[in-house]
Amino acid sequence: MTTPLKNVVMAVDGVTEVFPARTLWQRLPARAVAVLNRQGTEPEDDALVDVRDQDGRTQVTVRVGVSAEARTPDVVRGVAAAVRKHFAPADVSVKVTVARIAPAGPVQDGSHDA
Repeated sequence: MTTPLKNVVMAVDGVTEVFPARTLWQRLPARAVAVLNRQGTEPEDDALVDVRDQDGRTQVTVRVGVSAEARTPDVVRGVAAAVRKHFAPADVSVKVTVARIAPAGPVQDGSHDA
C-alpha cells in the first residue's frame, strides 16, 4: 500500500492498524515461490491494501484493526468513505474486513497478523 493510502486509512477514528489485504494463508504460496527463487524483494501480495481495476471499476480491499472503544460498524463505514474519497471521482468498490478488535495503542509483540 502506498504511504498516502495507508495514512488515509489510519486517519479514520478507531482504526488501530492496517493488516495485509490477504490473509497469511493467501500469501503463503507467493512467499514460498520467493524463497525458492531467492528473490530479495517481498512478494507483491503482501500489500496492505489490494487495489485492482476490473472492467473500469476500482476494487479496493483493506483489513484493519479497530479499537475496542470504537463502534466497529462506524469505523468500517468511515474507512470505506475515506478510501472512496481518496480515489474520487473514480467508481470504487471497497471491501473492509476487521481483522482484530483491540484496545488502541501499540501492537503486542508476536501479533503481526490476524
